[in-house]
Amino acid sequence: MNKVLFPVLFAGCLLAGACSNDEPPIPDNAITVNMTNDNSQTTIGSSDVYINSTNNFTSRNCGIVKLGSKAGLNQNPNLNQVAQEVAVIPGYYYQIIPVQYIREIAGERAYPIDASYYNAYVDSWIYNSDNSITGATVSYVECFPTTKNLPEWDAEIEVNLRSDNYYESATFSFAKDVRIDDTYFCTDMYDTGLADHLEIGIKDNKISFRNPAYCPGGIAAVTVLVRSGSIYSRVQLIVNTPD
Repeated sequence: MNKVLFPVLFAGCLLAGACSNDEPPIPDNAITVNMTNDNSQTTIGSSDVYINSTNNFTSRNCGIVKLGSKAGLNQNPNLNQVAQEVAVIPGYYYQIIPVQYIREIAGERAYPIDASYYNAYVDSWIYNSDNSITGATVSYVECFPTTKNLPEWDAEIEVNLRSDNYYESATFSFAKDVRIDDTYFCTDMYDTGLADHLEIGIKDNKISFRNPAYCPGGIAAVTVLVRSGSIYSRVQLIVNTPD
């Protein structure tokens, strides 16, 4: 189930005129606004990010990331340098990320795959009749993280234990670059008792299961958080014993 952090954005206004080869590509669904630096209510989308009197983007609830001039409006979350106030620079790209959804997963900061954020681009300064800067023209789009290496949020993956001498065991591997957080939750399904005995091991992208008890037809749900780069997802591994 997607938890959309911001309302769906519609192309309310587009960049005026045709783009030359020297201008950055702005997608058709981008929204362009004139943001004044008088601490007004003009913000980026439904975030609380505005331009203050010192010509900085500022926010109480969001992290702001300055990506530089060689990024784009389709970037995945970059969580290395998240600040709550950064300088506005024409020609630069930015990200607006709700900080309450950033978590440390498997040793690194990560953002959930089902949560939205904004990519933004500062097109130009706005000047008044005295040639003083009064704000900036900003284009932005609402984005969701994209990756081929993670299952969708709350995906269910079936894992079948097989007899191995005195034990029942199985191993499941995610994509090579995925890392599994060492915090997990194991719950019993249908009162089969498997969750009370299931032994779980995690290393890099692999999770292993071993059942030393007799639980015919046992079913347990193991919920894990898995990260690929700066993105994470929540997955349920449905572990079954033989009948």
